[in-house]
Amino acid sequence: MKNKRDFGFIFWLHFVSILAIWSSPFWLSWKLIVLGIGLYYLQLLLMGDCVLTKWQFSTTEREITFYSHVLEKMSFNFDRQRVRFVADYIMPWIILVIALI
Repeated sequence: MKNKRDFGFIFWLHFVSILAIWSSPFWLSWKLIVLGIGLYYLQLLLMGDCVLTKWQFSTTEREITFYSHVLEKMSFNFDRQRVRFVADYIMPWIILVIALI
């Protein structure tokens, strides 16, 4: 039986969602991106983590992100907390800056 973490439906849903988010500055208004960032932080506040991450990794603790999982599968070992910090607090604002430019 295939592990749902590794290239199953949830993985691909998560992957496509992240691709859509990263490409959003090129097809979405910056105002909607600000709204999306707000909703993302609201999700973190209320749910404690990304809904897809919770679904994919069946975890109650904020120990892993999609990015750290993929990097580890590619044999890169980064500190998971640093990857989480970048994913939660750096990447959304990079996407917004790209949209504003």
